[in-house]
Amino acid sequence: METAFLIIGGLGIFLFGIQLMTEGLKTMAGERLKELLSKFTGGVMRSIGSGALMTALLQSSSAMTFMTIGFVSAGLLTFTQSAGVIIGANLGSTSTGWIVSAIGFQINMTILSMPLIGAGVFLKLLTKDKLIGPSYAFIGFGLLFLGIDTLQAGMSGYAVGFDLSNFTGEGLLWTLILIMAGMIMTVLMQSSSAAVVTTITALHTGTIDFHEAALLVIGQNVGTTIKALIAAIGVSIPAKQTVTAHILFNLLTGLVAVMFLQLLIELVFLLSSWLRISDPAIQLALFHTVFNVTGVILILLIYPWFLKLVKFIIKDDASEISYSSYLDRSVTAVGPVATESAYRALHNMMKQTAEITADVILSGQLTQFNKKELQRIERGIANVEQFLSDLSGSEKPSSEAEYRRRVGMVHIIDHIQRLIKNLYVSNRHQNELQDPLLHELTTNVAENAKAISLVTAFEHESIVTDTEANAHYLAEKRKELRQVMFEKAAVEEERVEKGIDLIQGIQWIDRIQYHMWRAVHHLSVNK
Repeated sequence: METAFLIIGGLGIFLFGIQLMTEGLKTMAGERLKELLSKFTGGVMRSIGSGALMTALLQSSSAMTFMTIGFVSAGLLTFTQSAGVIIGANLGSTSTGWIVSAIGFQINMTILSMPLIGAGVFLKLLTKDKLIGPSYAFIGFGLLFLGIDTLQAGMSGYAVGFDLSNFTGEGLLWTLILIMAGMIMTVLMQSSSAAVVTTITALHTGTIDFHEAALLVIGQNVGTTIKALIAAIGVSIPAKQTVTAHILFNLLTGLVAVMFLQLLIELVFLLSSWLRISDPAIQLALFHTVFNVTGVILILLIYPWFLKLVKFIIKDDASEISYSSYLDRSVTAVGPVATESAYRALHNMMKQTAEITADVILSGQLTQFNKKELQRIERGIANVEQFLSDLSGSEKPSSEAEYRRRVGMVHIIDHIQRLIKNLYVSNRHQNELQDPLLHELTTNVAENAKAISLVTAFEHESIVTDTEANAHYLAEKRKELRQVMFEKAAVEEERVEKGIDLIQGIQWIDRIQYHMWRAVHHLSVNK
């Protein structure tokens, strides 16, 4: 019973360490990850390399997978690029096994873990959470090694409640049982890294043999597809294609590894002999890497057909485009990606609202088609509001810049909503819009709105400056014309009623321009 508690406790410490370490590394690199991944994902090999590197840095293939889904939804990556990143993420996930087997079992882990935990705690206390990322990373690394040490002590006691050596036998049935056991371990632990480390520890302590451990690792690798499958629920078409690529790659890799298991094991032992590796734990980490590299090579050989197969399973659907397609709920766990997704949704909603604004001003009326489109935008805004609320609850801003982006998006939402509210009452000002006195003003606003609807990015665009200048010009003209209307009404050059209508028309067009300017401004500074 005592050894069973050690195993459970060690596994819990390890999982908590992985979570803290990933959180810390993600906080440290969150903003940069978005830039780096966008920068380095070009061709297939670069995409795979980026995915492997980022996963090795984050020490979480799940975080990398969700991040990639978010990038695809936000339009930062194409499906073709994301497929490479996902394949690379599977390769990068093997780094945890190397850290544990090559470092964790070769030194006194208590001596290593305690200074790391202490350094992390003191860093957090002394800097008053200013260095929360590095402090979590230190504590996480320390707990990771402490968990392995505790897990190793439990495995050494040959735990009855967690005795993996019960899986003994020969033939296809036992092979399937071991693979299923590996998959179940990944699902229950919610971490393939934790499942692999548990297997490496069991092998290191002699609880299971190498053949059994290899089959468990294959199952654990395939087990990640279940989490990805859940993540695919309710996401956009490109995101579903990305998840499908992840599932197909893992299934294909697992199938090839099982079919050529003995050959792969002999290759690992041959490489071990050449590299003078005698520790079974390191050999298992090498096996994990070898069969994933084999999968990558096979996929590269059939890559064009692999992508076609994915698109055959999940077909492209142009009619599926919606504002909510950017807002995959799964990425609320990855702050910078989720923030970018929300930004992209608002970016597109502002462009569409501006296009409708131009139509309404030029035609002088809100058509039924435009009204339905405005209602669709309003639903999209409601979804963004809920998305940002979920994000605030699950993931605090990782930096001051991200905090400002989120605040800026609240401003964007407010101004788009106010702009739409004014468009709904456009029919009240239909007559004033045709008045020669307002013709120049309305034409300028319509042209500005049309230009906003066509812009691809608001950063460093002259459209932002033009919109602001137009807003200031219109505000001044509103003051001038308002005074002119009052004076004409006073001397009966114009009917009082008409004068007031024109003043209200000027104020309406001024509000339209103002809210366009403020929305565009916040879209620009929060890019």
